[in-house]
Amino acid sequence: MKYYAVIFISVIVSGLLDHVIHELSHVFVGKMCGLKLKSIEWFRYHGGTKVTFDGEEKIIDENNHEVPKSWLYTNLAGMTATTLTGYILTVVFFMLPPSYIKLSIMTAAAMFLICDSGYAVLGAFNNCGDLFVINKYLGKRAYLSKIISVTVLIFDLTLFIFITRK
Repeated sequence: MKYYAVIFISVIVSGLLDHVIHELSHVFVGKMCGLKLKSIEWFRYHGGTKVTFDGEEKIIDENNHEVPKSWLYTNLAGMTATTLTGYILTVVFFMLPPSYIKLSIMTAAAMFLICDSGYAVLGAFNNCGDLFVINKYLGKRAYLSKIISVTVLIFDLTLFIFITRK
């Protein structure tokens, strides 16, 4: 019964951390790229969070086909930060002896690995979320976002299966 409680609490905590790290990385990279933060709507945008920078209306306008690299980097930041966090947690998992902490780390690694790579696949194929701007930047090569996001999801799922067997 303790295992289930540890997993349940770990899912809640790591899910929230995944979300916060994802969004704050957009803010951090956006500011580093010179974008001016307009607002952050925590957990109020369709159940999620919306980070808005000045000039976003122009970027998301479907008639505008120019996407500055600052916007590309800002959109890639969320998924990149959480995926790297998942990989770091996986390394930590392998370094720990069997314990409730190791179980918590495994659960957190799973959340970080699967949530954003799954989100990337959905965004790539539905042309929405962070992948909307990335697909727009890629233009006719938007198929690359589909290939890369599916490849990362398969890798992350394989890694998740591997760590659950340890």
